[in-house]
Amino acid sequence: MVGAGISTSAGIPDFRSPGTGLYSNLQSYDLPYPEAIFEIGFFKQHPEPFFALARELYPGQFKPTVCHYFMRLLQDKGLLLRCYTQNIDTLERVAGLDPELLVEAHGTFFTSHCLRPSCHQCYDLAWMRGSHTPFFPERIFSSLVPKCEKCQGLVKPDIVFFGENLPSRFFTLLQSDFEKVDLLIIMGTSLQVQPFASLISRVPTNTPRLLINKEKTGQSDPLMSLMGFGGMDFDSDKAYRDVAWLGDCDSGCLALAELLGWKEELEEVVRREHAAIDAKVEDRHGGDPKKSLGDKAKAQKDPAKSLGDKVNAQKDLEKSSGDKANAQKDPKKSQGNRDKAQSEPEEMQGASKDPPFSMAGRNPN
Repeated sequence: MVGAGISTSAGIPDFRSPGTGLYSNLQSYDLPYPEAIFEIGFFKQHPEPFFALARELYPGQFKPTVCHYFMRLLQDKGLLLRCYTQNIDTLERVAGLDPELLVEAHGTFFTSHCLRPSCHQCYDLAWMRGSHTPFFPERIFSSLVPKCEKCQGLVKPDIVFFGENLPSRFFTLLQSDFEKVDLLIIMGTSLQVQPFASLISRVPTNTPRLLINKEKTGQSDPLMSLMGFGGMDFDSDKAYRDVAWLGDCDSGCLALAELLGWKEELEEVVRREHAAIDAKVEDRHGGDPKKSLGDKAKAQKDPAKSLGDKVNAQKDLEKSSGDKANAQKDPKKSQGNRDKAQSEPEEMQGASKDPPFSMAGRNPN
């Protein structure tokens, strides 16, 4: 079971970490509350904030992490029964996990649908990208809100919003999967979102559960206990099967791999797969992978700043559109502004160095 914490080292912010999490950096969207950006009712009325955020998180911009490749090793060794992920970043797929062994509990960007019930036209990732090369998506990055080609209805990626049902695959497989589990590994999740969080109680009572996370999560809650969902027990006198390894998920996976005698193998897989991704980027960008990945690497060091820059860029874009509209209403003023711009060429050139939604650093639950 994995959550957003396994992707933070790739540069994708999680949701709830104070200061750096997505929910801490959405103030500029003027949302009634942070979670509204992922609520289906709010999305249908105000889709713009979500698509602005989607530009930041869109698949293809990030490389899988050590955690993703640790799961790949489990798969290659025939030890992975299933990976249940809350993530929508598709990094499990990029890392090479067999889709049959993957349950994307909160949906995926891989497909999208028109929201009009009379249409429900399906679109794939290539359509949403709308570009000749997957490293420079144009439709989702140039159009504020993607519209259906058949009916001009709103098109939404097939990720699960609050207020929507989880994929049927989630419920179908958990009925049998969790009876077969020899070991449940939980990584990078707050275990606060249901019904995903309740999965920890579905394994047999003698099945060990290992949490790799920055803090202890999923511990027994009186209300959940009344509902029949027993939580994790790390510290009580009755604790017998739950273990918490506290720290970042990559370090936890490396520590576990070392105990298993796989550390060098895991590190080699990461080097090999990252080199292959860099080579593809190099081919698509004229032989300069550093140029295409450099900006994204900077963003990985400070995802909150990157998200804030995107928000500010969106506001600048909207302001620019408003100024153009005003200029059309007042051609004399527009001409005056052009004259002023000609007298200040250096200032104008400086303003154009950071185009909104620049994807120069394309590297992407």
